[in-house]
Amino acid sequence: MFKVFKNIHLKGDKVIWTVVLALSLFSVLLVYSTAGWNYLFNHLIKLFIGLFFLYQVHKIKFKYFAKIGVLGFFISIVLLILVFIMGVTVNGASRWLSIAGFQFQPSDIAKLSILLFMARQLSKYRNEIMHFKYLSVYVLLPLFVICVLILPNNFSTSALIFLNGLVLMYVAKVNLKYILSIVGIGFFGASLIYVVAKMNPDFSNQVMPRSSTWVSRIDAYFTDDKKQELNQDYQQKQALVAIYNGGFSGKGPGKSTQRNLLPYSSSDFIFAIMVEEYGLIVGAIFPILLYLILFYRSLRIATKITSVFGGLLCIGLMFSLVFQAFINMLVSVGVLPVTGQTLPLISMGGTSILFTCITIGVILSVSNDTSDREYETA
Repeated sequence: MFKVFKNIHLKGDKVIWTVVLALSLFSVLLVYSTAGWNYLFNHLIKLFIGLFFLYQVHKIKFKYFAKIGVLGFFISIVLLILVFIMGVTVNGASRWLSIAGFQFQPSDIAKLSILLFMARQLSKYRNEIMHFKYLSVYVLLPLFVICVLILPNNFSTSALIFLNGLVLMYVAKVNLKYILSIVGIGFFGASLIYVVAKMNPDFSNQVMPRSSTWVSRIDAYFTDDKKQELNQDYQQKQALVAIYNGGFSGKGPGKSTQRNLLPYSSSDFIFAIMVEEYGLIVGAIFPILLYLILFYRSLRIATKITSVFGGLLCIGLMFSLVFQAFINMLVSVGVLPVTGQTLPLISMGGTSILFTCITIGVILSVSNDTSDREYETA
């Protein structure tokens, strides 16, 4: 057994490795506290599988992720279409596929694949995309296809992918007026969906089964009506109670009372339990600091690498993880409507853990070879 660990050589940015392991340890403590021994064992298996893939991926030369991104993009399209045909419904949403007894969310694959693919396109066609026509064909169309396929069953994930794509384009120095135009079109599209779902819920539910849920959450968030406030999302209310109970110093590890009342306390709302048990400093500020360190280290790697593709990978992928983390935390404190986004590396999950680890593995792969020459994608 010791020989196995002796042969493990961690490459790449050591600070990122340290933060990943720290967040993973935090995850183990919190899942045990919120879900108990049975779920902890299952979570540990998934966590070890994720870290195993992280280790294997970080040894791959980052240039190969250009071709992997192309393959992943087309596989994602097929899997997302299959969700409409044979998707498994969980908690009222058909987001899952079950193949050979293995259940997973294709949107997790799509989140990673589209960023790999866009980084390839933006680096390979960086001269052509200065013109909107080529930007639309090479970059916007693939992003649009993935977002539209995810949208009917998962608005928040579709919106996050869209925003991550915009950030990647900004980093790639796409003309700002193009990006602002795309933002305007996206906002108009989201508003149109809301208005149609509000005015004609029966039709909307046939096209987008989750549209009524989106409308109710948005209405509850923006309303000033006290009656509506009393009917506000139960999860968010219980999360705020947990955070209030935690205070500055917390109630102590394993001493949460809200874990039995708060739905998804081990996944979507695990941040609230963190604050309740560990308090403001350890349960809130410390993990926030760790996520910011991850982003800072990725920025440093991106500035050192001579490859445009490698730099885009680092910033785009890490931004997507850190942004999702802050979305999750802002939902728990009531700043944003409920989205259903997990807290990366901490929440209990399946494919979300796996693809979070793979994403970090790609970043470590880039950090492993910052002296590469400019890489021209195939």
